[in-house]
Amino acid sequence: MKRWFALFALVVVMILSMATAGLWYVQARGDGIEIAAAPTLAAQAATVPLPSATDSPTETALPTHTATLAATATSTPVPTATATPSPTATPSATSTPSITPTPSATPTASRTPFATLEADEQAEDTMIPTAVTPFERPDGVTNILLLGNDVGGRQGGRTDSLIIVSINEVNKTATMLSLPRDLYVVIPGWKITRINQALPHGHGSGYPGGGGALVKDTILYNFGIVVDYYVRVGFDGFRQIVDLLDGVDVAVSCELEDWRLKEPELDPQVEENWEMFSLGPGIYHMEGDLALWYVRSRRTSSDFDRGRRQQQILRAILEKGLNLNMAAQLPALWETYAETVETDLPAPVMLRLAALAPAVRENGIQHLYLPEAARRSWMTSGGAAVQLLQWEGAEPVLGQLMRPPVLNRATRAPLAVEVVTADDVQYLLAAENLAYHGFVPVWVQASGPAPGHTQVTYYGANLKGSYDWLLTWILGTDGDAINLMSDDIGAGERYRVVLGENYDPCRPQLEAPSLGHGD
Repeated sequence: MKRWFALFALVVVMILSMATAGLWYVQARGDGIEIAAAPTLAAQAATVPLPSATDSPTETALPTHTATLAATATSTPVPTATATPSPTATPSATSTPSITPTPSATPTASRTPFATLEADEQAEDTMIPTAVTPFERPDGVTNILLLGNDVGGRQGGRTDSLIIVSINEVNKTATMLSLPRDLYVVIPGWKITRINQALPHGHGSGYPGGGGALVKDTILYNFGIVVDYYVRVGFDGFRQIVDLLDGVDVAVSCELEDWRLKEPELDPQVEENWEMFSLGPGIYHMEGDLALWYVRSRRTSSDFDRGRRQQQILRAILEKGLNLNMAAQLPALWETYAETVETDLPAPVMLRLAALAPAVRENGIQHLYLPEAARRSWMTSGGAAVQLLQWEGAEPVLGQLMRPPVLNRATRAPLAVEVVTADDVQYLLAAENLAYHGFVPVWVQASGPAPGHTQVTYYGANLKGSYDWLLTWILGTDGDAINLMSDDIGAGERYRVVLGENYDPCRPQLEAPSLGHGD
């Protein structure tokens, strides 16, 4: 039995990580491009966690008329201490890529009839949004919801991290969508409130099937997506997972600053126990406490960026796990997950996930998010800042969730980008951004000094199908400045990017052009 439980634990690692696994790093050779393992990121950083502020939302009736817009900001403790340690990135190059599993089952859409909302949510001018017509699901697609608690244990608290992973067994690809925790939605049988309250309410109210069933029904009602299984972990379990792997390597593209406890064991209710902590752009080796701080912080960023960082850490967990001798650690993994993970995944699906993991890793994973056009800031009558779903802006993204990634490597050749630089840290930061959007980065050692500005060359007959508009956005360069080399494509169609002194890896990912833009 222990052996079976250990297998379960390993698959859970893969599920938790598959949301963003899928980066391939390659090395250039004189006769073409060879796919290889990603260089290991390594560096030194302090390891102290920062719990996010716990704001208690006030639910109110959703108005039918235009509401007064209000900026939303979540506050963190404001202590007097202001130390600012900034770890220095010190990378080393070894191997480490990743991607993950995929199941397939014959899911049944569980639509619970919507009951009357609680009396305090009723108002004369309130119209309850109707249920969304479910999106058509292709054959061989399974949807898994990844949930992260805002408390230590796997039970209790709210689910402040919500990521839907859609796995296509036919194409052996995966797509991931992060949902903001502050979305103001209809929770079937209860009321209109933040989506992060669905699962704990289901657990505590006797909802048929518990919290897992209620959060699935909530997503089906509001987004039209059938969720087959869910996996939930508290932040204590998250820390244990990372520490069990002896930490993970992470590329930090944008500076991040937030409050943290000076020592993990200090009382968070004492103001003097906090200090300001920052990470500048670089490569960091993160232990559990620092990784938790990284995925929870949003003082100087946004809820969307926090979702991106959560996906990034999940990928790093899988990359590290695949590069270790996991078989020897399976008993310890099970002991960790048995206490920290809540899931309804059956054993046969877990086995399918394990079997499909290498193919999904090779073919790539698509990253989706709800853009600004899909959300509207709103303030409830109780003063809670929430987000209202705007269907016209959300529908195209939700519809893409169960379709194969646009830049997948199952149905098209990899779109390689040779990155020319002598700086290994700059390469790793550029590779993180490129791979996140589906390109295949290739490190080419520069033989001379970097130019003043980044230079982009495309080797191909023309730019059709090259996603030049996306690449130039990622690099922060002018799309009209691409040098087209149509008479030198012996090594295949590809980009060559020479990073300039002006290269900045910090990009506003929320403003990234959609892959539905075209080619």
